[in-house]
Amino acid sequence: MTRASDITKLQIDPRYLLIMLLPVVVLIVAEYLLGTFGDTAVHLEGLELKDQSQLIELSARYRFLAALFFFGGATISVIAIFVFELYSRHTRRSILTTLVGILGIIVVSLSFSTFEPDWMPASFESQALLGDNLFHALMIPAGVPGCDMTGGLSEKCDQQGAYFAMEYLLDRANILTSLSAGAVIAGMVLALSRPASIGPSAHPDVEAEARILKSAQEATQRYLYCSGILLTAGMVLMLSWMSWPGDAILNDDMRKAHAELVSSLSIYRGVTYSVLILSYYLPVSLFLKVRIDAFHDAVDAAGKHELAAGVAGFDIQRIATLDALKAIIAIVSPILTGAIGSFGNLSGFGG
Repeated sequence: MTRASDITKLQIDPRYLLIMLLPVVVLIVAEYLLGTFGDTAVHLEGLELKDQSQLIELSARYRFLAALFFFGGATISVIAIFVFELYSRHTRRSILTTLVGILGIIVVSLSFSTFEPDWMPASFESQALLGDNLFHALMIPAGVPGCDMTGGLSEKCDQQGAYFAMEYLLDRANILTSLSAGAVIAGMVLALSRPASIGPSAHPDVEAEARILKSAQEATQRYLYCSGILLTAGMVLMLSWMSWPGDAILNDDMRKAHAELVSSLSIYRGVTYSVLILSYYLPVSLFLKVRIDAFHDAVDAAGKHELAAGVAGFDIQRIATLDALKAIIAIVSPILTGAIGSFGNLSGFGG
């Protein structure tokens, strides 16, 4: 039941929240393909490390920490934007149903990245795709102040040095990833919300409908750009940890081959994230287009053609070149990041 104080707030039709299942399906399929048809037990035979491996590892560690700091700032900002909009603009019912959907996304995404239960098909540790023995050889001997006897993590490190630090920090980053992914997906779907006092009608108030649809289009663009920024920051972080030990390999051929492996895997992840964006952006855009088409019919019937023309950025049929370019870049930004990383290891981030 909608409270009197919620009349002016937005309400999402629970059926639209089913759109949030599509990114979950994309994630499951992508991880299943990787775990079933990839090699989750890569072992680098005859591995030898450079004499300067300690300095190389430390340099890579600082790049990882920089990428992690950037990623943390991006995710927290996106989460804050979503939380503010959700609690300030939506009814209690809308908030509760949305939080249930977000919880489902978090559980599934963490199942692949942090929990990794044995019952999952093709369950595997991510670093196993790149050679666990390489990560162990370089990172376990590397000291971490937090793992010293006086450090706050001494009881958890189990003498695994930087390898423990990597897993510890990535687990926390995965939690931020799940929360922020749930935020941008839910934020996009909530663009389909309507004021609780104005339900769907065959004869809508065209002026009110114009305001609703304009706000919806602005929300879809806002969360599309947030998605692009968030997943690009995630790709930078992923490249930084995947390339962490590679430069320490002594053999030139093995080092180049391992760099190619990192590049190929980063492109796969980039494609996955771009498809992930499309899985919730396209359905919302299509539903919104249907509403806009109905609005144009209502405007024509009411003879108020100037209303549609007077609402800036309203007509979905009019796609300005710059707006289209921005949308395309936001969608494919994870792929671009992976491709750039494959050629230059992101210069400052990849070594």
